[in-house]
Amino acid sequence: MGFDALAFVLLLAATYFLASHRYVWDAFLLLGLAAVALVWRLARAIAPEKSLWIHPEQLVPRTVAGWVRVLALLVAAAIALAARRESVPHDFATLFLWWLLAVIYFAVTLLIPLLPRTRVAGAGFPVLERYGLMALLLAAFLVRVVALGRIPANLGGDEGTQLLDGLRLIERPLGNPFATGWYSVPTMSFLVYGVGMRIFGATIAGGRMPSVLAGTLTVLTTFLLARTLGGRRIGWFAALLLAFSHYHIHYSRLASNQIFDPLIGTLALWLMWLAIQPGRRVTTDEAPHTLTSCVWGLAGLVAGMGWYGYFGARWVTMLLGLIIVWRMLVEPRFLVRHWQGLALFAGGWLVVVLPLLGWYTIHPSALTERYNAVSIFASGWLEREVVITGKSAFALLLQQLWKSATAFHFTFDPTFWYFPQLPLVDFITGAFMIVGIVAALVRVRWPSRVVTLLWYVSTLVMAWGLTENPPSSQRGLLLIPAVALLAAFGVEALWQLVTRRWTTALPPNASPGALTWSDGVRVLLWALLVTMALFNLGFYFGIYTPRRTYGNPTAEVATAFAHFALRYPHLACATTSESCGQPTVYFFGPPALYWDFGSIAFLLRDQPGVDVSPGEMPGMVNRPARFVFVEERFSELAAVQTAYPGGITAQVTSSDGHVLAVVYDW
Repeated sequence: MGFDALAFVLLLAATYFLASHRYVWDAFLLLGLAAVALVWRLARAIAPEKSLWIHPEQLVPRTVAGWVRVLALLVAAAIALAARRESVPHDFATLFLWWLLAVIYFAVTLLIPLLPRTRVAGAGFPVLERYGLMALLLAAFLVRVVALGRIPANLGGDEGTQLLDGLRLIERPLGNPFATGWYSVPTMSFLVYGVGMRIFGATIAGGRMPSVLAGTLTVLTTFLLARTLGGRRIGWFAALLLAFSHYHIHYSRLASNQIFDPLIGTLALWLMWLAIQPGRRVTTDEAPHTLTSCVWGLAGLVAGMGWYGYFGARWVTMLLGLIIVWRMLVEPRFLVRHWQGLALFAGGWLVVVLPLLGWYTIHPSALTERYNAVSIFASGWLEREVVITGKSAFALLLQQLWKSATAFHFTFDPTFWYFPQLPLVDFITGAFMIVGIVAALVRVRWPSRVVTLLWYVSTLVMAWGLTENPPSSQRGLLLIPAVALLAAFGVEALWQLVTRRWTTALPPNASPGALTWSDGVRVLLWALLVTMALFNLGFYFGIYTPRRTYGNPTAEVATAFAHFALRYPHLACATTSESCGQPTVYFFGPPALYWDFGSIAFLLRDQPGVDVSPGEMPGMVNRPARFVFVEERFSELAAVQTAYPGGITAQVTSSDGHVLAVVYDW
């Protein structure tokens, strides 16, 4: 009775603090403790069978590995407290290393039982399949890395901003990797690109290399997930569809953190499925639940990493939660069998995420402000559109869902993040996808199909249906592997349909080695897959790339001028043998383009420059100087030439000869 009373007192204190808007985070902590205690006590009262419940002594670690995990959690909690401090001028190198060690040690305690004596489904591939997979990964890498610094030709403003923040973060002293920065994005993702530039060079190609590697690894994780969910052929079909998807290739070539969403998602889902799948194919001398628990823990670590990337990767944690709830509803005694694994899942997630949560306790708005800015509800978009269009809120919601659901067949990406001017998958993949959705619905009692449909539908709604301007391609990266998997289900369904149809139609006197209609149709399916790959490559490199639409026109102007400035530091200085120093750039760009635009800020990060507002004339200009005029302000060139005569004029042009900017060096 005393325990129940204490839990209720904690609950009263929590609700009092929440109602009075005081000690909010402490109130949530008290609320969580009280809720756990009351749920445990009430559940014991309703179903008192001892075999169904966890005894408190079971929570105390009994192995060295268990105590190492507890220590890792304590280290992460200590770092969370330290990460609450501002990043300047404190050096976070020590804290980052301690956190990294905590994550590694936690992971090692999970991997040690798995590696030496475990054979997970899909690990023991035939030799030919291993070589085939290596060839596919090599092809996927090549189509993502070839001419990386020139395709896409424009360096997007957001790309440049992220790369510049990455370089600043890794400078000594190390900035806070457990904080948030530009657009409330966690700074850890900038750290990844900063480290990438340390390895591959602080160039466009070097900055984009981490995305190339993430995109290539996603082909592997998609293969593993699809093979585990549906078998060998589905694994190959899904991996092929993803490897040559023009949508995925594009984002694999951008220095932007959205490309990590599908990598985190497929890896976490694969690990979770290994832990919960019916008829789990894990063989070992140890107790099966021990290995299953370790896989749960690895899934928690991976899902936690998603919180440091783009906001779409955070949905992976929620998606795994939906799957757990689904399994609880359909699988008797699920919690009893998997409570240790779920505890390790939560522990692994917390070891990774706790430092970031520490930051959010002092900057709570950063947790939700970016999603609120694009949410049709929180941003006020729905209310505004009701007034502007005269349509009902229900009609607008249906319109949102229609645009989202048809993104892969009809509706075009409206943003300059990609803007391919066709659906986000090719028509062959789109056809297979429709067949796959039907096949999955027909076999909806199969757990693998439920998982895929839950993944696709929930992510579609959250990423596009409930956000402005769907289908904005940068928010839908987590959907690409799900689409590839659904399309693979479609190819497999057609394969099996053809096999059954033509096998039963064979005459009784048919020769065993003779080619049949089913063989021909299967060859046709493979031919369609090859055609799909060629279509995607031809579109992306042959049609889309020459358009230079990525990043919008400002990115084209900024990138072209930056390349010009790097090639010709100062035209007037080039005509004399004397060194005349680095010129200051007077940038006649606002309001169309500013000197701190990400593309210019990264490529010309060592170049001094200032914005000149419309109608202004720079005063006290010292030689050498460079005046740059964007198209909207060409008319001001004559006044500058009059004030500072004797300079040299040059034009910055696009590939089709259009003048993007004029440079006047004095």
